[in-house]
Amino acid sequence: MFLGRRVAVYRIDEFLGEGGFAYVYKARDTNLDIDVALKVLKPAFAYDEVFEENFRREAHRAAKFRHPNVIAIHYAGKDDDIVFFSMDLLETGLKDLLRPGQPLEEAVIIKVGIDVASALQFAHTHEGGIVHRDLKPDNILFDRHGNAVVTDFGIAEAATNYTAATGTTVYVGTPKYMSPEQARGQRVDHRSDIYSLGVTLYEMAVGEAPFTGRDWFELGRKHIEEPPALPCEKTPDLDPELERIILKCLQKNPTDRYQSAEHLRSELNRLEGATQRTVILTLQPTQERKAPTPVPTPAPSVKEAAEEEARQVQRRPADLYEATTQPPPKRRRRWVWLAAAAVLVGFLGAYSYDLGGLRAWAEERVPALASIPYIGTGSVYATSFMHANVEGGADVDGEFDITFSGPIDERTATYNNVQLLAPGERRVPAEVTLSPEGTRVTVKPNARLAYATDYVLRITPDLLSTRGMPILQNPRATQPGAEFSFTTGNPPPDTDPPFLAESVPAKDARNVAANRPIRLTFNEEMDPTTLNGESVQLFDAQGNAVDISIYTADDLQTAQIQPARSLRRGASYTLVLTDSIMDRAGNRLVGDTLAFVTAAPAATPATPAPPAALSVRVRPTDAQQYIKVLLDDEDVGYAPKLNYQIESGRRHNLKLMASFTEYSSYSLQVFEDEFTPRAEQTVDLNPQITAFGFLTVTSEPIADVFIDGEMVGTTPLAGYTLHAGPHKLELHPKGDDVNRYSVRTQEINVPQFQLLNLGNLRLPPAR
Repeated sequence: MFLGRRVAVYRIDEFLGEGGFAYVYKARDTNLDIDVALKVLKPAFAYDEVFEENFRREAHRAAKFRHPNVIAIHYAGKDDDIVFFSMDLLETGLKDLLRPGQPLEEAVIIKVGIDVASALQFAHTHEGGIVHRDLKPDNILFDRHGNAVVTDFGIAEAATNYTAATGTTVYVGTPKYMSPEQARGQRVDHRSDIYSLGVTLYEMAVGEAPFTGRDWFELGRKHIEEPPALPCEKTPDLDPELERIILKCLQKNPTDRYQSAEHLRSELNRLEGATQRTVILTLQPTQERKAPTPVPTPAPSVKEAAEEEARQVQRRPADLYEATTQPPPKRRRRWVWLAAAAVLVGFLGAYSYDLGGLRAWAEERVPALASIPYIGTGSVYATSFMHANVEGGADVDGEFDITFSGPIDERTATYNNVQLLAPGERRVPAEVTLSPEGTRVTVKPNARLAYATDYVLRITPDLLSTRGMPILQNPRATQPGAEFSFTTGNPPPDTDPPFLAESVPAKDARNVAANRPIRLTFNEEMDPTTLNGESVQLFDAQGNAVDISIYTADDLQTAQIQPARSLRRGASYTLVLTDSIMDRAGNRLVGDTLAFVTAAPAATPATPAPPAALSVRVRPTDAQQYIKVLLDDEDVGYAPKLNYQIESGRRHNLKLMASFTEYSSYSLQVFEDEFTPRAEQTVDLNPQITAFGFLTVTSEPIADVFIDGEMVGTTPLAGYTLHAGPHKLELHPKGDDVNRYSVRTQEINVPQFQLLNLGNLRLPPAR
């Protein structure tokens, strides 16, 4: 995104890569005519003043390090919207040498270990000490002499200081290389870097890291709990002394590791021949990189010597400055006047477009400037988007803050102008509030977000600054509005055992219908493969097993047990659930039993009359999915109910109840009839149903709900069933809230056979 830009004396020529906080470019120092590496802070962090300040302070601090195994920082500063620092350009690193399953030569491992340990010892003990916190092959480069050079000192320190200053979590470290204490989120010291170096040495010696995993949570657990496999098991000819050193670095307890990088370096130095080896990089003509080979260092060419001299000029630690250009040479006086005129024109142009909030600043000091026309589109823009992080992303119970460069018009900071969108552009109900100073908008979802899901926070062009101008994404944006994408974190690991939450019939129930299936409801989703004839068994009173079939519902929480034949009337039965039933996370069910007694047989004539049949449909068909059929006050299922066998020669009562779901606590009777069928008669009912609908409403604070003057419940009210059409809704405050809030009244229109979701309603304050 910055290619071709000029930053201070640097021209950005090529993109090299990126880390968690910054982009890395190859740039040309146009003063000294040499190439350098330019690390540019990502916009999301550059616009945050606290993070930027920490980043630049740590860059200044790291720039004072002068050590052959620490990257040399030349310059740190800010140019317009770019926060950056420049350093030596080293284009080959340790990550280029590593190949899966291919160990490096021991000479290379020892040499890299000595160089990196030297760099760590220097960083840990000079300038107050810096812990790297993110040591890995990506941050270990090689200079032209084959020496290992460590980069990115201070960046993790800046992020850590930012977290301490703001309370906003910014994760530091790479899970594959982080120490056990870092994986636990505990405070780390210099011994954490020694562990990360041990992981790197292990990977060089074996061809793979000591631990792998599907996600950072699994990797962190292995760093904390599991011992690494012995390197000699995968590299049999590895020097046992080198293996001992690597494993000592990888001790779980920091007190069992080397207590200083200097101790580690001296141990590596003692290995035979380590101090006499020099490593340089060579590449095959095919550009395939290979491990460095111990060879003598070649003498530099004349051009290389000149470039090295220029770099040494930049490496001098004196006077890191913030100006973006060199002081101009003296010119004739007429050029001074021309420059002054150009500055004035630039000031007025910037003022008229309100660049960087210049207009407000100028009007406060020179009131006469307020008469100059405002010709720009406004310059209030988003400077940061922040949210609390959890495992893998944003907190599903958290809130989201957007900070702006200037104050926002309070009247426009609404739910319609700051929208939280789920996949498919579905709006998520949320509360939108503006901070007292007017520069920060907070979005708080009304309900928990879904785990591991992509969301978008969208600012529409109707969100305005106090000057009536639309908000921009950033200072260089040309279109009004902004969008911020984020992903929620992964669900926490499930370690709780599942249990049977509900059963029909209930435990110890009597007079249970002999021909009805048994329905089980668990507290969470179950593994359907574990619900089988071995884990679920039905026995009669004599202990004989009854053949059953088991069906699992789509929600994976409900199972239906269907006996192969009708149970005997007036008999006792026991359903046994064993601990081999598991949830989807592999947790075993706490063993349970369900005992019940079937209804005794009714007195029947010696020759029973043939049964009749009942078929129930409803009109219109849109209503059919919500209609529950009650025959003689017994729930026989949802419509349509076809050819349901009933007793002939007796009077039956039929009721049709409208209910939002099978488990809804609200229902509405929409039809009732009585009939006495003859033997083998089919009673076919197809009544026209009065239109109905459903209502869901929550409130702040909790309130009693009245519909058409009748109290129907308390918020939250979910899926309340009522006749379709217009109604009067009243929300009455409860308890202590009676003196703080007034009754909220509004007219509603309930749609036919659909849900009206009013969302979260606020009660008005008491007058």
